[in-house]
Amino acid sequence: MHKRNPTQLRLKKPITARFLGGWIVLLAGFAVTQSGLAEPRLTLDQALEKAASYQPLSRELAARVEGAEARKEQAGRWANPTFEVSQESVDAGGATTTERIYSLSQQFDFSGQKGLEARAAQVEAAGIRYGNDWRRLGHRGLVRSRFYATLLEQRRVKALRDALERMEEVVAMVKERRQADDISGYDQSRVERERAGLRARLDQANAALQYRRESLHVLLGTNEEHSGQRLAGELQPDVSAPLQTYMDRLDQRPDLKRLEASAESSELAQRAASRAWVPDPTVGVGLNRVEQPGADGGGLLLSVSLPLPVFNQGQAEAAEAAARGNEAEARRLRQLQEARARVRGLWRKTRSLIQSIETFRSEALARSRELTEFAESSYSAGEIGILELLDAYSGHLDARLRALEMAHEARVAAIELHQSSGGWER
Repeated sequence: MHKRNPTQLRLKKPITARFLGGWIVLLAGFAVTQSGLAEPRLTLDQALEKAASYQPLSRELAARVEGAEARKEQAGRWANPTFEVSQESVDAGGATTTERIYSLSQQFDFSGQKGLEARAAQVEAAGIRYGNDWRRLGHRGLVRSRFYATLLEQRRVKALRDALERMEEVVAMVKERRQADDISGYDQSRVERERAGLRARLDQANAALQYRRESLHVLLGTNEEHSGQRLAGELQPDVSAPLQTYMDRLDQRPDLKRLEASAESSELAQRAASRAWVPDPTVGVGLNRVEQPGADGGGLLLSVSLPLPVFNQGQAEAAEAAARGNEAEARRLRQLQEARARVRGLWRKTRSLIQSIETFRSEALARSRELTEFAESSYSAGEIGILELLDAYSGHLDARLRALEMAHEARVAAIELHQSSGGWER
């Protein structure tokens, strides 16, 4: 009569129990969700929506716009009029003559400098808004980076927890075999040491996950009670758009538009400074009143004054504005060339990483699953020892963690690609 291997019975039982337990957990989770007790997971779109109303950044960007608008309004205003009162008394032959002058004068923008300066300030204000758009894109990119870094740690914790649960089953099985004197004490000590190592790695992963959650939620402005909310999403990106799609976005990148506006504003400032040789007249009108013994009199007063542009004709101011414009234009061209090269490189890198992930999952990860199942059945049949079984478990865990890291690496490259091109894909 054939006697069944007790090892096979003991190893298969936990696997069956784990399968049934998974259904129980799934049904329990469904019931909790339906009852409204389970907290919904945070998606990337929800995180970006919360980040859009992040108060510290919103206040900072609003203050920059307010400052630019104030400078624009100031640049377009005329100089204040001047009201002047003067009195002169002259004593002659025992008589005193007093002369009083009341005048109101105003300088006029005959050269057109004020108008050009106002236009320059208006263009600069538009550039500030482009700069704010770039800051918002950067903030959204940072939220994306921290979201997927947190999701990576969450998936890493899940993988380690699954490995620890499987190891707990192996430890229980080995203890039973040890009590039956079927194996040596070394096998039990070896699997217990492996379990302790997995627990330590899980504790480290949980600590890293908590740190990542805090760094993400600080950008969302959420309360501490929501910092432990689980995330939902896929680590592996989808970069199916052709390269030209990303290249076409570069001309509309906000930071490049900001430099373009800065160059245009400097050109207007140069034109304004170049008109310093045209004098702006100051026109005054007033009343002249003379009082003297036996007779009083007075009359209207009209005055016109012109500054003589002898020593300063705005050459230095014009040259400085031209230099600023040339610098801004040169920076724009340099950053555009760098962005084109960066987008091409990141597009190729992202596509290559995605392809390598698919290859790794179809070959290495799938093979590690097969090896684990083969090792379990071989150990149950007594064909291999505990070291070979633990090696299969360790190899499968390493392959699973490596697949997560590769997917995150591709996601980081995709985020950099979208950020460099100045746009985002959902």
